[in-house]
Amino acid sequence: MNGMYQQVDQQTLQAEFKELEYVAADFLEKEDFESAAKCYRQLVVDDPYDARAYYNLAIILHDLSKFAESLACYEQSIKLGYHNPARANLNTGMNYLKMGDFKRGFHYVDLKSDGAWRLGKNFAFNQERLSHIELWDGQSLEDKTILIYCEQGFGDNIQFSRYVSEVAKLGGKVVFSCYRELYGIFKDSPILKDVDVVQGGLQDISDVDFKIPLMSLPRVLEATIKNIPHADGFLSKTYRKDWNLSGEGMNVALVWESSGLDTRRSIPFETILPLCELPNVNMISIQKGTAMFDYRRNPEAKDLLPSVGERIKDFSDTADILSQVDLLISTDTAPIHMGGALGIPTWGLLHYSADWRWFRERDYPDTSPWYESVRIYRQKEPASWGEVVERVKIDLKKMSSNWK
Repeated sequence: MNGMYQQVDQQTLQAEFKELEYVAADFLEKEDFESAAKCYRQLVVDDPYDARAYYNLAIILHDLSKFAESLACYEQSIKLGYHNPARANLNTGMNYLKMGDFKRGFHYVDLKSDGAWRLGKNFAFNQERLSHIELWDGQSLEDKTILIYCEQGFGDNIQFSRYVSEVAKLGGKVVFSCYRELYGIFKDSPILKDVDVVQGGLQDISDVDFKIPLMSLPRVLEATIKNIPHADGFLSKTYRKDWNLSGEGMNVALVWESSGLDTRRSIPFETILPLCELPNVNMISIQKGTAMFDYRRNPEAKDLLPSVGERIKDFSDTADILSQVDLLISTDTAPIHMGGALGIPTWGLLHYSADWRWFRERDYPDTSPWYESVRIYRQKEPASWGEVVERVKIDLKKMSSNWK
C-alpha cells in the first residue's frame, strides 16, 4: 500500500472550485492541517450538501488523528452523492486499519473500494489472465492448488508475505508469484520452505484451483493486530558480498527519501546529514533514486556518507548489506520492512500523519507489532523533521559511545 497517500480531491479546479478551497490547499501544502480543517469546516457550514467538502474534511481529520469525526465525514460524503464512493470507502478502511481494527479495515479496503486499493499493472494483468480461476475466499484447500500473486509496492509485499506461510498451513499446494526483484529473498525465506515461490507470472496455470492477490490474505485469514505472525523476522540473513564496511565503530545504513507518492515521508538531505558527524559511527548510504541528486551536489557528502546504492541491484543485495551492518535508519519505505523482516535493529522515521500500518501513536508510540526489531521515531509536529533527527542523533550517540 505504498503510494496510498490520501490526496485531497482537487479534481474540479474550474469555476466551481471555491475560493476557500484554494486557501485550504495552500495550508495543506505547508502541512498546516488545523488551518486547512477550519477552511473545510466553514465550507460545510456554508453548504451542508457539499459532498466534496465533507470528503476533503475527512482526509484532513484523518491527518489530525480525529478518526471518529473523519469516519462520520466520509459517511456523509457518500450519503450526499460523492462522485467517487469507492475512494471514500477505501479511506474509511484506512481509518479503521490505523485504529487497529483489521476486520472492518480490510473489509472496506478489500471489498468495498471497487479496485481503488489495487495499484499497479501486476494486479490488472493477473485479473485478466486469471479471470477464469475461482477467487479464494476461505474454501478448503485440501488437494487443491492456490496461486497467490503479488501486487502494490515492494514494501507491501515484504510486509504481507508473512501471511503466505499461514495459507501453507491449510493444506494443498501454495504457489507464490512474486516480483522479480523480490524473488531472491523470498525463495530463501525459512517461512516459505513449503511454498513454491516463482518469479513473475506462473506459466502453467492449468492445475490452479484458486487465486488470490497477496493483500487480500489478512481479510480471508481473519487476521488481527493481536495475532500478527513472524514479528521476530522471517527473511534469511546473508553474507555474500564484501561491502567494504569498517571493522571499527558502528556501521549504520541510512535511507532518507521514500520512492512512493507521499513526499511527506522523505527527509531533506541537509536535515539528515548531521547524523553522519558522530564519532564512532560509520554511516553508509543505501539510498537509490532521485535523492542521490542532492547527495551528489553536496561537496561534503562523499566523505561523511559513503554510498553503496549503485552496487545494490535487487533486494537480495539490500538484504545482504543489511545483514552485515549494526543498525538501519530509514524513513517509511521498503528498506524499513526489509530490516524488520531480517530481524536487525531498525529505526523508522515517520512523518506526522504516518501510514496506517504504523497505527496510532497512543497505541504504538515507538514500537511496531509487525516487527520486534523496529523502533519508531514520529514527528511531534507536521513537517518537523529537524526535531526527529535530533532525537535520533541523541540516541545514536548514546549507543555508539558504548560500541566496541
